Amino acid sequence: MDRWSRIIAPEDLGETIQAARMDRGWSQRDLARISGIAQSAISDMESGKHTLYAERLFALLEECGVTLRAEWTTDDAPGS
Repeated sequence: MDRWSRIIAPEDLGETIQAARMDRGWSQRDLARISGIAQSAISDMESGKHTLYAERLFALLEECGVTLRAEWTTDDAPGS
């Protein structure tokens, strides 16, 4: 099954990462191990923690009229 989300803010990006992770049945710790990114950083991303980079990025996207769309498949998720 394919899923998608519209991303216009850091919170949306975090929710998308969390949804894709959970669709695969992974914990934050699992994703940290697989990706090599610290679990605390994943937690920050999923909670939509604002960083100066993210704020500037989304401000530029908004000014340019750009909307991001994330798409992922759940077909390879465990149990699907």
